[in-house]
Amino acid sequence: MSNVATPRARRVWLGAAVIVMVVVPLVVFGFRTGECFDSVPAAGSYCTSGPAVGVGGAVLLCLGGGLFVVHALRRALGGRSRTSP
Repeated sequence: MSNVATPRARRVWLGAAVIVMVVVPLVVFGFRTGECFDSVPAAGSYCTSGPAVGVGGAVLLCLGGGLFVVHALRRALGGRSRTSP
């Protein structure tokens, strides 16, 4: 069995890689949440904000997306350079 991807399969894997590369960071860092804390002395008031999934969730989602992109690129482009003995 040959390990070379068909042209259609290459397009699908490349398209999936591009979509994940664009969508995951937009979703992870596009939706933010925050909260403000007020106190009687104005110096004690402050606000915080961050990704809606939390910093740990954002890191995991970006790492997972990056791993998928690497996998998709290997599936799409990996068959070109392999030679059988």
